Amino acid sequence: MTSFRFGVVTGAHGDARAWSETARRVEGDGYAALLVPDTLYTPSPFLALSVAAAATSTLRLGTWVLAAPLRSPAATVRETRTLVELSGGRFELGLGAGRPQGEADAAALGVPWGSGRERVDQVEATIAAVRGALGDDLPLTLAAGGDRMMRIAGRHAQAVALPLPPHAHLAAVTAVAARARAAAAPDRPPIELSLQIAGVGEAVPEWLRRSAGLTPESLRAAGAVAALSGDVTHDAEALRALRDATGVSFFTVPDELAPAVAPLVAELAGR
Repeated sequence: MTSFRFGVVTGAHGDARAWSETARRVEGDGYAALLVPDTLYTPSPFLALSVAAAATSTLRLGTWVLAAPLRSPAATVRETRTLVELSGGRFELGLGAGRPQGEADAAALGVPWGSGRERVDQVEATIAAVRGALGDDLPLTLAAGGDRMMRIAGRHAQAVALPLPPHAHLAAVTAVAARARAAAAPDRPPIELSLQIAGVGEAVPEWLRRSAGLTPESLRAAGAVAALSGDVTHDAEALRALRDATGVSFFTVPDELAPAVAPLVAELAGR
């Protein structure tokens, strides 16, 4: 059974001192990783993570997730190699075919977005380039929902970020997790499955309130497995049961919820 891991996702703006303080706080609270999105309204993930690398010693650092269409495979290799070196090997590459709003980012950057098939082709080309340059030991997470992306993850990735909405109930998580496990090559280690925490008690991230209209009441009404109660004992039992049922063991936490989840991290991380 895969041990529990927890990572903090942040796209906050701030100077190098603020990023250093955030990284040290996340590391001190026992989180395994600091993860940065790849959008035009959040900081450049590689630059932000390089600051975090300099401020920490054990924290893993990851892109969550890098949009393959926005960079050539060679550009991703260059940035990845640099961050692997700067972090002393603590970098984890998170990669995907692009979020639904990514086409606007591509237009702003002056790069082609392409069809769904072309974007997945770009993911495969990027994986081949990164593996060719850096070998198979670099941890790779794929955001995978479609059958082809699941198959690619099964051949190449150590982890899959499950493409589920915040209000997903147990049956939905179970079904997608089963597809990811079924796609894994039989000669590879068990794949790590990831899910994002959507709320804690009465707290829901502001961006989720704005973008999806989520509230604590709506999450509870939907039976959302990614909504925590805030009671450590209850939530630890719930996440153990979720892992037993689905195999999900890596939980990503929005930065504004990270302090509230820290006691749960202390209870479960590495177990």
